[in-house]
Order: sequence, then C-alpha cells, then structure tokens
Amino acid sequence: MADNVTKLEKLKEQIQAAAALDAKKVVEDAEKRAKAMTDEAAAQIEKERGTMLLSRISRYESEERKRVSESRYAADRKVLLHRNALVDELFGDIRAELEAFVKSDKYKPHLEKCIERADREQKITPDVSVFCSRSDIDTVKALVKSRGIEVSADKNIKLGGLIFKYPEKGIFIDLTLDSAFENERGSFASRSEMQL
Repeated sequence: MADNVTKLEKLKEQIQAAAALDAKKVVEDAEKRAKAMTDEAAAQIEKERGTMLLSRISRYESEERKRVSESRYAADRKVLLHRNALVDELFGDIRAELEAFVKSDKYKPHLEKCIERADREQKITPDVSVFCSRSDIDTVKALVKSRGIEVSADKNIKLGGLIFKYPEKGIFIDLTLDSAFENERGSFASRSEMQL
C-alpha cells in the first residue's frame, strides 16, 4: 500500500507540474500576442482616432480572448488525457496486484476475516446468504460449512471477496475487492487536487 501512496504522490506531482507548465505557456503566449495587438491598435488610434479603428480593436480583443480560451481548453484537455492515462495505468497495476493477492496463500485468511467482520457487524444466522466469485465457491463453502448458510456464485464479483445478504433484516454487507477497488478509483478521481 505504501508503494501505491508513493505512486499517487508521484502522479499528483506529475499532473500538477504538467498543468502548471502548459497553463504558463498558454498565458505567456496569449499575453505576448495581446500586448502586441494592443500596442499596434493603440498606435493606430493615435493616428486615425476613428471609430472604425476602435471597432477593429474590439474585434481583435474578442478574437484573442477566443484564441486564449481555445488554447486553455486544448491545454486542459491534453493534461486531462495525460492524467487519465496515468490513472488508468496506476489502477491497472493495482488491479494486477489484487489479482495476484487472490491467487496467493494470503487470500483464504482474507476471506476468513471477511466472514468474521460480517459476523461482528450482523450476527450470521442460517438465513443469511453468502455470495462469492465462481472460483471461490468451494473455498467459501468450506469456510462457512459449520454455520449452515447458503453459498452462491455472483457473476458480478470478478476480483474476489464476499457479499452477505440478511433477508430478514434487509441488510446487505459488501466486502468484495471489486467494490473496494471501484470505490477507491472513484474517490481518487474526485479528489480536488486532481481536478483541473
């Protein structure tokens, strides 16, 4: 997990640096063009002092604002695409680590902890149903055999973990790696320091 925090910090720094650099370049270019156009227009006003020239200045400024706006949009879009690519890469690595975890000898103790946690939150009784991935069904059946509860496969559980349904109480406890992964990805994307 410390490695993921380091990756997140590096990603944050890369995105902030890229956004700052792109924004600085766009603003500097726009300011140079705007100043050059304004200086030229001011000199013409001094010579002609006509309303036609004032109209041209207004049009130039409007066009420049439009160009600056388009440039900022393009820069923001470029940074956003780069950020999304980095996020996809990061969460692709995290997904691969989760898949390796599920295949490791640490996964069965994790399932046991999920059962204990659900039992602490809401006592597991025989009317409770447990749902797991197809590949975990035999392992989970063996783990809950003494509790006399029904175990079923849920096609929506791809990574692993367990879902407990308490029909009498209308309670649903989701302890799947899939939900944890998606929640983390969603909260990561919504962090204000990561938004443009």
